[in-house]
Amino acid sequence: MTSAVTAIIGVLLGVALGAVLAWFLAGRVWQARQGADLARVSGESEAAIAAVREELLQTQGRLSSVEAERARLAELQASSTSLDDKLTPLKESLESFREQVRRADRERAQADGQLRTQIQQVQQGYVSLESATRQLVAAMASGQSRGQWGEMQLEQLLEHAGMVEGVHFRRQDTRADTRGLAGEGASRPDVVIMLPGGGEVLIDAKFPFDAYWKAIEDPEGDDAPRHLTKHADDVLARARELSNKRYHDSAVSPDFVVMFLPLESLLSSALDTNGLLLEQTFQRNVVLATPTTLLGLLRTITFGYQRKLMADNAEEIREAGAEMLKRLTDATAHLEKMRKGLGQAIDGYNKFVGSFDSRVMVQARRMSDLGVATSAELSAPAEILELTRESKSIEDGPAEID
Repeated sequence: MTSAVTAIIGVLLGVALGAVLAWFLAGRVWQARQGADLARVSGESEAAIAAVREELLQTQGRLSSVEAERARLAELQASSTSLDDKLTPLKESLESFREQVRRADRERAQADGQLRTQIQQVQQGYVSLESATRQLVAAMASGQSRGQWGEMQLEQLLEHAGMVEGVHFRRQDTRADTRGLAGEGASRPDVVIMLPGGGEVLIDAKFPFDAYWKAIEDPEGDDAPRHLTKHADDVLARARELSNKRYHDSAVSPDFVVMFLPLESLLSSALDTNGLLLEQTFQRNVVLATPTTLLGLLRTITFGYQRKLMADNAEEIREAGAEMLKRLTDATAHLEKMRKGLGQAIDGYNKFVGSFDSRVMVQARRMSDLGVATSAELSAPAEILELTRESKSIEDGPAEID
Protein backbone atom coordinates (compact mmCIF):
# COMPACT_ATOMS: atom_id res chain seq x y z
CA MET A 1 0.00 0.00 0.00
CA THR A 2 2.87 2.25 0.81
CA SER A 3 4.56 1.38 -2.36
CA ALA A 4 1.35 1.89 -4.07
CA VAL A 5 0.94 5.22 -2.38
CA THR A 6 4.52 5.95 -3.09
CA ALA A 7 3.96 4.96 -6.62
CA ILE A 8 0.90 7.10 -6.77
CA ILE A 9 2.72 9.98 -5.11
CA GLY A 10 5.60 9.43 -7.51
CA VAL A 11 3.20 9.39 -10.37
CA LEU A 12 1.58 12.53 -9.03
CA LEU A 13 4.92 14.17 -8.49
CA GLY A 14 5.98 13.09 -11.93
CA VAL A 15 2.78 14.44 -13.31
CA ALA A 16 3.23 17.63 -11.29
CA LEU A 17 6.83 17.95 -12.36
CA GLY A 18 5.80 17.22 -15.91
CA ALA A 19 3.12 19.81 -15.66
CA VAL A 20 5.52 22.38 -14.19
CA LEU A 21 8.03 21.57 -16.81
CA ALA A 22 5.42 21.73 -19.46
CA TRP A 23 4.24 25.09 -18.10
CA PHE A 24 7.77 26.32 -17.94
CA LEU A 25 8.45 25.17 -21.43
CA ALA A 26 5.17 26.57 -22.59
CA GLY A 27 6.00 29.87 -20.93
CA ARG A 28 9.37 29.94 -22.61
CA VAL A 29 7.78 29.13 -25.88
CA TRP A 30 5.09 31.79 -25.31
CA GLN A 31 7.69 34.34 -24.36
CA ALA A 32 9.61 33.54 -27.47
CA ARG A 33 6.56 33.85 -29.53
CA GLN A 34 5.50 36.97 -27.69
CA GLY A 35 8.82 38.60 -28.46
CA ALA A 36 8.52 37.79 -32.14
CA ASP A 37 4.94 39.07 -32.25
CA LEU A 38 5.93 42.17 -30.36
CA ALA A 39 8.68 42.93 -32.81
CA ARG A 40 6.37 42.27 -35.67
CA VAL A 41 3.59 44.35 -34.08
CA SER A 42 6.05 47.11 -33.27
CA GLY A 43 7.19 47.17 -36.87
CA GLU A 44 3.67 47.16 -38.11
CA SER A 45 2.72 49.88 -35.59
CA GLU A 46 5.57 52.10 -36.66
CA ALA A 47 4.59 51.58 -40.28
CA ALA A 48 0.94 52.35 -39.39
CA ILE A 49 2.00 55.40 -37.41
CA ALA A 50 4.07 56.59 -40.33
CA ALA A 51 1.11 56.02 -42.66
CA VAL A 52 -1.22 57.86 -40.22
CA ARG A 53 1.25 60.72 -40.04
CA GLU A 54 1.40 60.85 -43.79
CA GLU A 55 -2.42 60.79 -44.01
CA LEU A 56 -2.57 63.43 -41.27
CA LEU A 57 -0.23 65.65 -43.26
CA GLN A 58 -2.29 65.09 -46.37
CA THR A 59 -5.49 65.79 -44.40
CA GLN A 60 -3.96 69.02 -43.03
CA GLY A 61 -3.07 69.98 -46.59
CA ARG A 62 -6.57 69.28 -47.74
CA LEU A 63 -7.97 71.20 -44.78
CA SER A 64 -5.78 74.18 -45.70
CA SER A 65 -7.04 73.93 -49.28
CA VAL A 66 -10.63 73.68 -48.05
CA GLU A 67 -10.10 76.68 -45.76
CA ALA A 68 -8.62 78.69 -48.61
CA GLU A 69 -11.48 77.64 -50.87
CA ARG A 70 -13.97 78.59 -48.15
CA ALA A 71 -12.34 82.03 -47.80
CA ARG A 72 -12.38 82.46 -51.57
CA LEU A 73 -16.05 81.43 -51.67
CA ALA A 74 -16.89 83.87 -48.87
CA GLU A 75 -15.09 86.63 -50.76
CA LEU A 76 -16.93 85.67 -53.94
CA GLN A 77 -20.23 85.68 -52.04
CA ALA A 78 -19.51 89.15 -50.67
CA SER A 79 -18.56 90.31 -54.17
CA SER A 80 -21.72 88.70 -55.55
CA THR A 81 -23.89 90.53 -52.99
CA SER A 82 -22.23 93.84 -53.87
CA LEU A 83 -22.66 93.08 -57.57
CA ASP A 84 -26.33 92.24 -57.01
CA ASP A 85 -26.78 95.58 -55.28
CA LYS A 86 -25.15 97.33 -58.23
CA LEU A 87 -27.16 95.34 -60.76
CA THR A 88 -30.53 95.96 -59.06
CA PRO A 89 -31.15 99.35 -60.85
CA LEU A 90 -30.09 97.75 -64.11
CA LYS A 91 -32.49 94.86 -63.50
CA GLU A 92 -35.28 97.33 -62.74
CA SER A 93 -34.43 99.30 -65.88
CA LEU A 94 -34.42 96.10 -67.93
CA GLU A 95 -37.78 95.09 -66.46
CA SER A 96 -39.19 98.54 -67.23
CA PHE A 97 -37.76 98.30 -70.74
CA ARG A 98 -39.34 94.86 -71.16
CA GLU A 99 -42.69 96.30 -70.03
CA GLN A 100 -42.32 99.18 -72.48
CA VAL A 101 -41.46 96.74 -75.24
CA ARG A 102 -44.51 94.63 -74.40
CA ARG A 103 -46.71 97.74 -74.29
CA ALA A 104 -45.20 98.96 -77.56
CA ASP A 105 -45.91 95.57 -79.10
CA ARG A 106 -49.52 95.74 -77.95
CA GLU A 107 -49.88 99.31 -79.25
CA ARG A 108 -48.17 98.35 -82.50
CA ALA A 109 -50.54 95.42 -82.91
CA GLN A 110 -53.48 97.72 -82.21
CA ALA A 111 -52.09 100.36 -84.57
CA ASP A 112 -51.54 97.72 -87.23
CA GLY A 113 -55.18 96.68 -86.85
CA GLN A 114 -56.34 100.27 -87.13
CA LEU A 115 -54.02 100.87 -90.06
CA ARG A 116 -55.37 97.82 -91.85
CA THR A 117 -58.90 99.06 -91.18
CA GLN A 118 -58.01 102.51 -92.50
CA ILE A 119 -56.29 101.02 -95.54
CA GLN A 120 -59.42 99.00 -96.23
CA GLN A 121 -61.52 102.13 -95.85
CA VAL A 122 -59.16 104.03 -98.15
CA GLN A 123 -59.37 101.21 -100.67
CA GLN A 124 -63.15 101.27 -100.46
CA GLY A 125 -63.10 105.04 -100.74
CA TYR A 126 -60.77 104.79 -103.73
CA VAL A 127 -63.14 102.35 -105.38
CA SER A 128 -66.05 104.69 -104.66
CA LEU A 129 -64.01 107.66 -105.87
CA GLU A 130 -63.10 105.84 -109.04
CA SER A 131 -66.75 105.00 -109.63
CA ALA A 132 -67.77 108.58 -108.91
CA THR A 133 -65.01 109.82 -111.21
CA ARG A 134 -66.34 107.67 -114.04
CA GLN A 135 -69.81 109.01 -113.42
CA LEU A 136 -68.46 112.56 -113.30
CA VAL A 137 -66.57 112.08 -116.55
CA ALA A 138 -69.69 110.64 -118.17
CA ALA A 139 -71.70 113.59 -116.86
CA MET A 140 -69.08 116.09 -117.99
CA ALA A 141 -69.34 114.78 -121.52
CA SER A 142 -72.53 116.84 -121.87
CA GLY A 143 -72.34 120.62 -121.94
CA GLN A 144 -75.65 120.86 -120.10
CA SER A 145 -74.38 118.57 -117.34
CA ARG A 146 -71.21 120.63 -117.01
CA GLY A 147 -73.33 123.73 -116.65
CA GLN A 148 -75.45 122.10 -113.93
CA TRP A 149 -72.35 120.99 -112.04
CA GLY A 150 -70.90 124.48 -112.32
CA GLU A 151 -74.18 125.88 -111.00
CA MET A 152 -74.01 123.49 -108.02
CA GLN A 153 -70.49 124.67 -107.20
CA LEU A 154 -71.65 128.27 -107.57
CA GLU A 155 -74.59 127.65 -105.20
CA GLN A 156 -72.21 126.32 -102.55
CA LEU A 157 -70.07 129.45 -102.85
CA LEU A 158 -73.17 131.64 -102.53
CA GLU A 159 -74.15 129.73 -99.41
CA HIS A 160 -70.64 130.08 -97.93
CA ALA A 161 -70.77 133.80 -98.62
CA GLY A 162 -74.00 134.08 -96.61
CA MET A 163 -76.19 135.12 -99.54
CA VAL A 164 -79.92 134.37 -99.71
CA GLU A 165 -81.80 133.77 -102.93
CA GLY A 166 -84.32 136.49 -103.65
CA VAL A 167 -82.51 138.89 -101.32
CA HIS A 168 -78.95 138.96 -102.61
CA PHE A 169 -79.18 137.03 -105.90
CA ARG A 170 -81.56 135.39 -108.35
CA ARG A 171 -81.12 132.54 -110.85
CA GLN A 172 -81.53 132.15 -114.60
CA ASP A 173 -82.54 135.73 -115.28
CA THR A 174 -83.61 136.18 -118.94
CA ARG A 175 -82.04 139.23 -120.53
CA ALA A 176 -83.20 140.95 -123.73
CA ASP A 177 -80.86 140.64 -126.72
CA THR A 178 -78.97 143.57 -128.24
CA ARG A 179 -82.10 144.59 -130.15
CA GLY A 180 -84.04 144.92 -126.90
CA LEU A 181 -86.18 141.83 -127.60
CA ALA A 182 -86.84 139.11 -125.09
CA GLY A 183 -87.56 135.55 -126.12
CA GLU A 184 -85.63 133.46 -128.64
CA GLY A 185 -82.75 135.91 -128.95
CA ALA A 186 -82.54 136.64 -125.25
CA SER A 187 -79.56 135.57 -123.13
CA ARG A 188 -79.73 133.98 -119.69
CA PRO A 189 -76.94 134.34 -117.13
CA ASP A 190 -76.91 131.56 -114.52
CA VAL A 191 -76.86 133.86 -111.47
CA VAL A 192 -77.43 137.57 -111.04
CA ILE A 193 -75.89 139.10 -107.91
CA MET A 194 -77.78 142.20 -106.75
CA LEU A 195 -75.43 144.86 -105.43
CA PRO A 196 -76.29 146.88 -102.32
CA GLY A 197 -77.54 150.30 -103.36
CA GLY A 198 -78.37 149.16 -106.91
CA GLY A 199 -76.54 147.41 -109.74
CA GLU A 200 -75.99 143.78 -110.66
CA VAL A 201 -73.10 141.38 -111.30
CA LEU A 202 -73.80 138.64 -113.86
CA ILE A 203 -72.21 135.18 -113.47
CA ASP A 204 -72.15 132.38 -116.04
CA ALA A 205 -71.23 128.87 -114.80
CA LYS A 206 -70.75 127.02 -118.12
CA PHE A 207 -67.11 126.08 -118.78
CA PRO A 208 -65.00 124.04 -121.24
CA PHE A 209 -63.78 120.68 -119.92
CA ASP A 210 -63.19 118.09 -122.68
CA ALA A 211 -59.64 119.04 -123.70
CA TYR A 212 -58.61 119.54 -120.07
CA TRP A 213 -59.84 116.07 -119.13
CA LYS A 214 -57.98 114.46 -122.01
CA ALA A 215 -54.80 116.23 -120.86
CA ILE A 216 -55.04 115.03 -117.23
CA GLU A 217 -55.93 111.48 -118.26
CA ASP A 218 -52.39 111.05 -119.61
CA PRO A 219 -50.26 113.93 -118.27
CA GLU A 220 -47.00 112.32 -119.46
CA GLY A 221 -48.29 111.50 -122.92
CA ASP A 222 -47.16 113.19 -126.12
CA ASP A 223 -50.62 114.64 -126.72
CA ALA A 224 -50.93 116.33 -123.30
CA PRO A 225 -49.43 119.71 -124.41
CA ARG A 226 -51.70 119.76 -127.43
CA HIS A 227 -54.77 119.10 -125.27
CA LEU A 228 -53.76 121.87 -122.83
CA THR A 229 -53.35 124.30 -125.72
CA LYS A 230 -56.78 123.26 -126.95
CA HIS A 231 -58.16 123.85 -123.45
CA ALA A 232 -56.75 127.40 -123.32
CA ASP A 233 -58.29 128.06 -126.75
CA ASP A 234 -61.63 126.69 -125.52
CA VAL A 235 -61.58 129.01 -122.50
CA LEU A 236 -60.90 132.00 -124.75
CA ALA A 237 -63.63 130.87 -127.15
CA ARG A 238 -66.12 130.63 -124.28
CA ALA A 239 -65.11 134.15 -123.20
CA ARG A 240 -65.78 135.40 -126.72
CA GLU A 241 -69.18 133.72 -126.65
CA LEU A 242 -70.07 135.46 -123.37
CA SER A 243 -68.82 138.75 -124.71
CA ASN A 244 -71.06 138.40 -127.77
CA LYS A 245 -74.10 137.92 -125.53
CA ARG A 246 -73.60 141.53 -124.39
CA TYR A 247 -74.60 140.90 -120.78
CA HIS A 248 -72.74 144.02 -119.74
CA ASP A 249 -74.89 146.28 -121.94
CA SER A 250 -77.52 146.29 -119.19
CA ALA A 251 -77.96 149.71 -117.60
CA VAL A 252 -77.73 148.24 -114.07
CA SER A 253 -74.77 145.93 -114.74
CA PRO A 254 -71.05 146.77 -114.64
CA ASP A 255 -69.20 146.54 -117.93
CA PHE A 256 -68.13 142.93 -117.39
CA VAL A 257 -69.56 139.44 -116.89
CA VAL A 258 -68.00 136.79 -114.61
CA MET A 259 -67.09 133.48 -116.23
CA PHE A 260 -66.95 130.93 -113.39
CA LEU A 261 -64.45 128.05 -113.59
CA PRO A 262 -65.30 125.61 -110.75
CA LEU A 263 -61.75 124.15 -110.61
CA GLU A 264 -58.62 126.16 -109.87
CA SER A 265 -56.64 123.98 -112.26
CA LEU A 266 -58.95 124.87 -115.15
CA LEU A 267 -57.60 128.41 -115.04
CA SER A 268 -54.01 127.65 -113.99
CA SER A 269 -53.47 125.07 -116.76
CA ALA A 270 -54.89 127.49 -119.34
CA LEU A 271 -52.61 130.29 -118.07
CA ASP A 272 -49.59 127.97 -118.22
CA THR A 273 -50.27 127.55 -121.93
CA ASN A 274 -51.45 131.08 -122.75
CA GLY A 275 -49.99 133.74 -120.46
CA LEU A 276 -52.04 136.49 -122.14
CA LEU A 277 -55.36 134.75 -121.51
CA LEU A 278 -56.48 137.11 -118.73
CA GLU A 279 -55.66 140.20 -120.77
CA GLN A 280 -57.48 138.78 -123.79
CA THR A 281 -60.61 138.06 -121.73
CA PHE A 282 -60.48 141.48 -120.01
CA GLN A 283 -60.53 143.11 -123.44
CA ARG A 284 -63.81 141.29 -124.06
CA ASN A 285 -65.33 142.46 -120.75
CA VAL A 286 -65.13 138.94 -119.28
CA VAL A 287 -63.57 138.21 -115.87
CA LEU A 288 -62.34 134.64 -115.26
CA ALA A 289 -63.11 133.58 -111.67
CA THR A 290 -62.20 130.41 -109.76
CA PRO A 291 -63.83 129.38 -106.44
CA THR A 292 -61.14 131.27 -104.49
CA THR A 293 -61.48 134.59 -106.30
CA LEU A 294 -65.25 134.39 -106.66
CA LEU A 295 -65.74 133.67 -102.95
CA GLY A 296 -63.71 136.79 -102.16
CA LEU A 297 -65.93 138.84 -104.50
CA LEU A 298 -69.14 137.42 -103.01
CA ARG A 299 -68.04 138.05 -99.43
CA THR A 300 -67.09 141.60 -100.36
CA ILE A 301 -70.61 142.13 -101.71
CA THR A 302 -72.05 140.57 -98.53
CA PHE A 303 -69.96 142.99 -96.48
CA GLY A 304 -71.40 145.82 -98.56
CA TYR A 305 -74.91 144.64 -97.65
CA GLN A 306 -73.94 144.65 -93.98
CA ARG A 307 -72.60 148.19 -94.22
CA LYS A 308 -75.72 149.30 -96.08
CA LEU A 309 -77.89 147.69 -93.41
CA MET A 310 -75.95 149.57 -90.75
CA ALA A 311 -76.40 152.82 -92.68
CA ASP A 312 -80.13 152.13 -93.14
CA ASN A 313 -80.43 151.37 -89.43
CA ALA A 314 -78.59 154.58 -88.59
CA GLU A 315 -81.04 156.58 -90.75
CA GLU A 316 -83.97 154.85 -89.12
CA ILE A 317 -82.49 155.56 -85.69
CA ARG A 318 -82.08 159.23 -86.66
CA GLU A 319 -85.69 159.43 -87.84
CA ALA A 320 -86.93 157.62 -84.73
CA GLY A 321 -84.93 160.01 -82.55
CA ALA A 322 -86.38 163.02 -84.33
CA GLU A 323 -89.90 161.66 -83.86
CA MET A 324 -89.19 160.99 -80.19
CA LEU A 325 -87.94 164.55 -79.68
CA LYS A 326 -91.09 165.90 -81.36
CA ARG A 327 -93.30 163.83 -79.07
CA LEU A 328 -91.31 164.91 -76.02
CA THR A 329 -91.76 168.53 -77.08
CA ASP A 330 -95.51 168.03 -77.33
CA ALA A 331 -95.60 166.34 -73.93
CA THR A 332 -93.56 169.18 -72.44
CA ALA A 333 -96.02 171.74 -73.86
CA HIS A 334 -98.90 169.92 -72.22
CA LEU A 335 -97.01 169.78 -68.93
CA GLU A 336 -96.36 173.53 -69.18
CA LYS A 337 -100.09 174.11 -69.60
CA MET A 338 -100.73 171.94 -66.56
CA ARG A 339 -98.13 173.89 -64.58
CA LYS A 340 -99.72 177.20 -65.51
CA GLY A 341 -103.17 175.83 -64.62
CA LEU A 342 -101.87 174.60 -61.27
CA GLY A 343 -100.26 177.99 -60.65
CA GLN A 344 -103.53 179.78 -61.36
CA ALA A 345 -105.38 177.31 -59.12
CA ILE A 346 -102.92 177.87 -56.28
CA ASP A 347 -103.15 181.63 -56.72
CA GLY A 348 -106.97 181.50 -56.66
CA TYR A 349 -106.87 179.23 -53.61
CA ASN A 350 -104.54 181.57 -51.73
CA LYS A 351 -106.79 184.56 -52.59
CA PHE A 352 -109.79 182.64 -51.33
CA VAL A 353 -107.96 181.80 -48.08
CA GLY A 354 -107.04 185.48 -47.59
CA SER A 355 -110.63 186.63 -48.24
CA PHE A 356 -112.00 183.87 -45.98
CA ASP A 357 -109.69 184.85 -43.16
CA SER A 358 -110.33 188.61 -43.44
CA ARG A 359 -114.10 188.45 -43.88
CA VAL A 360 -115.52 185.16 -42.61
CA MET A 361 -113.16 184.30 -39.77
CA VAL A 362 -113.44 187.82 -38.25
CA GLN A 363 -117.20 187.48 -37.99
CA ALA A 364 -116.86 183.93 -36.60
CA ARG A 365 -114.48 185.13 -33.87
CA ARG A 366 -116.92 187.93 -32.95
CA MET A 367 -119.78 185.46 -32.58
CA SER A 368 -117.57 183.25 -30.42
CA ASP A 369 -116.76 186.24 -28.26
CA LEU A 370 -120.51 186.92 -27.87
CA GLY A 371 -120.96 183.45 -26.38
CA VAL A 372 -122.20 181.47 -29.34
CA ALA A 373 -121.23 177.84 -28.62
CA THR A 374 -119.65 175.72 -31.37
CA SER A 375 -119.04 171.97 -31.48
CA ALA A 376 -115.52 172.41 -32.82
CA GLU A 377 -113.01 175.16 -33.02
CA LEU A 378 -113.19 176.93 -36.34
CA SER A 379 -109.87 177.72 -38.02
CA ALA A 380 -108.99 179.19 -41.38
CA PRO A 381 -107.33 176.94 -44.00
CA ALA A 382 -103.59 177.44 -44.52
CA GLU A 383 -102.19 179.05 -47.61
CA ILE A 384 -100.09 177.07 -50.18
CA LEU A 385 -96.71 178.70 -50.18
CA GLU A 386 -94.84 176.23 -52.51
CA LEU A 387 -94.90 177.18 -56.14
CA THR A 388 -94.80 174.89 -59.16
CA ARG A 389 -91.37 174.49 -60.77
CA GLU A 390 -90.87 175.67 -64.31
CA SER A 391 -89.00 173.17 -66.53
CA LYS A 392 -86.35 174.20 -69.03
CA SER A 393 -86.73 173.66 -72.72
CA ILE A 394 -84.65 171.09 -74.61
CA GLU A 395 -82.60 173.90 -76.15
CA ASP A 396 -81.63 175.12 -72.65
CA GLY A 397 -79.93 171.84 -71.82
CA PRO A 398 -80.57 169.37 -68.97
CA ALA A 399 -82.05 170.74 -65.75
CA GLU A 400 -80.19 170.40 -62.45
CA ILE A 401 -81.50 167.77 -60.01
CA ASP A 402 -81.89 168.86 -56.39
